[in-house]
Amino acid sequence: MKKTLVALAAIASVTAYSQTTVSIIGNVDFAGARISGTQSGAKGNTFSTNQGTGTTSAIKFVASEDIGGGNKITGFYELDPRTWANDDYALTFNPTSNVSTAVSATATGMLRGEAYIQAEGGFGSIKLGAPNSSGFDAHAVTSPLGTGVGSGYAAASNTLTTTLVSTRYSRSLRYDSPVMNGLKASFTYAPGNDEAAFLGSTGTYTARWIPNARNVSEIGLNYSNGPLNAAVTNISTAYQDNVTGWYGATFGSTVVTSAAALATKATIGGLNYNLGNTTLYAGMGSGGSRATSTAATKSDYSRFAVKHSMGPVDLIAQYTRQANTTVSTGAKVQANVQGLRADYNLSKTSAVYFGYEKFDTGTVAATTNTTSGTRTITSVGLRKSF
Repeated sequence: MKKTLVALAAIASVTAYSQTTVSIIGNVDFAGARISGTQSGAKGNTFSTNQGTGTTSAIKFVASEDIGGGNKITGFYELDPRTWANDDYALTFNPTSNVSTAVSATATGMLRGEAYIQAEGGFGSIKLGAPNSSGFDAHAVTSPLGTGVGSGYAAASNTLTTTLVSTRYSRSLRYDSPVMNGLKASFTYAPGNDEAAFLGSTGTYTARWIPNARNVSEIGLNYSNGPLNAAVTNISTAYQDNVTGWYGATFGSTVVTSAAALATKATIGGLNYNLGNTTLYAGMGSGGSRATSTAATKSDYSRFAVKHSMGPVDLIAQYTRQANTTVSTGAKVQANVQGLRADYNLSKTSAVYFGYEKFDTGTVAATTNTTSGTRTITSVGLRKSF
């Protein structure tokens, strides 16, 4: 009898596990880029998965289980080669990482991979972990270049779109409502953390140990019906009075001790409309900058783009302009990015492409070692998704 019960338990265990579907998906993108300009690091040739690529390289693990009643539980984990680990960028598998994209300066803004547990059913879906933000969705609707070369998403930290938008937040919650007549609402909440930064043995604050960003809430609306796709998101970032927390410190050894981070609000949105072989895109955003600077800064941006398909060839042109204004002085700096990309689709999952980006911060480079000035990227790449 005992052996029979053990055998039945084993069969039940196998049956339970068989209900879980596990899949591996991902994308690999390499580009050879020619970079020039007056900005630091804007000289020479390079092959990379960062500068000049059209998409983000990543491997994603998805485990999904139907628990009955039309409900499903899904685990999602993305390995991003640019995840910060031990003072360097490396391929890591650390779901407890404190790293956030709050001040990402990478070419794609994807400093931390997406990772979450999701419960979904007739009520919609709830994600816990580090899902993409509602604000990032609003950006995606308006950018046929995604976050790659020419998109202006993260041409430089806190200069363009990432001044207002975080890709995702560590330890956050996101709720998406059921879709009704093409309309869906979303809510993202990150509780934040006022814990002080880690003081290293050298007596300096180590940036990679600074805790999560400030308390943030995002409310988004998405509409998709026929040729029209539209999205709008309101982002509220709370005040933080701990000057040694995330927004009280800069990367490196310099720590801001004179003032706390101000509360900010921003609204971004846009749409795209398909006309057959041609799709038109437009987007805009306005609000308080969420940069590490303690000075109040207002940011306004607009984006216009077009994508045209001719058989296996996709042609994309995109322009993003952003003005950052210091509230106390009225001083304004206007940056812009012009982007072009031509894709030759070898199949549904692979393509060879030509990319171009001209990025101007709107300020003159005082030296050759600065993030000010201009940068031009011309690249040829090959990507394969699976």
